[in-house]
Amino acid sequence: MDVQSLAVSLDADPVRAIRADPELWASASEQPPFCAAWGDEPLPDISQALLTAVPAGAGWVRHFEDRSFQQAEYLLDPMAYRAARTWEERERTVAYRIIAGDQAFAEHATSGQGFAWRCSTTAFLATAVERIDALDVAAVRAEFSVVEMDRLGLYKVDREEDDEHAFARVLTQLRAFAEHCRAVVTRDLDLIITLY
Repeated sequence: MDVQSLAVSLDADPVRAIRADPELWASASEQPPFCAAWGDEPLPDISQALLTAVPAGAGWVRHFEDRSFQQAEYLLDPMAYRAARTWEERERTVAYRIIAGDQAFAEHATSGQGFAWRCSTTAFLATAVERIDALDVAAVRAEFSVVEMDRLGLYKVDREEDDEHAFARVLTQLRAFAEHCRAVVTRDLDLIITLY
C-alpha cells in the first residue's frame, strides 16, 4: 500500500459534483486527471471539466516511499496511537487525519483496492504543517519504539531495525510530506489523499 495525494480545489464545481454524485465520480475516477487516458476514447464531460479545474501539471504524488505512513502517524503522537482502541477512535486522532486526510472525500469514493479517498483543506494542511514543524523531536523520540510498533501491528515495520535509524527514517519521510503540504498551501489548494 502506498499513500498518494492530488492537489485540487475542493470548491471547484466539478470536484463538488463528483463528491455529490456516485455515478459521476465512477465515470471520472477512471479517467484523467485521476488515471491515464484510455487510448483515443473521448473523455466524459466531467473529466474535461475536472481537467480545467485541476492545476496544470498536477497529478498523483506518492508519499512515504518506504511505506512508513502508519509509522509516521505513530511518530506524530505515540500516546494517541496506543490509546485508540477502535478504528473509529484512530480515525479521529489528529495524527491519523494529518497523514490520511482530515475527512472523507465522499462515501462512494474509493481506490481500486477499496481504500477510501480522504481530503484535507488548505486550512487543515497549514495546521498539519505547523504541527509537524513544532514537533518536540526529543519527546517523540523518547516514546518511539520499533518493538512497540511491531507489537501494535503497524504496516511495514522491520522489528530488527534499530530505533535510532527507524526514527530518523520516518521523521525524514514525515518532513518531506510536510514540505509537500506547505507547497500545496502556498498555492491555496487542497489535497485528495488515498492509499492504493
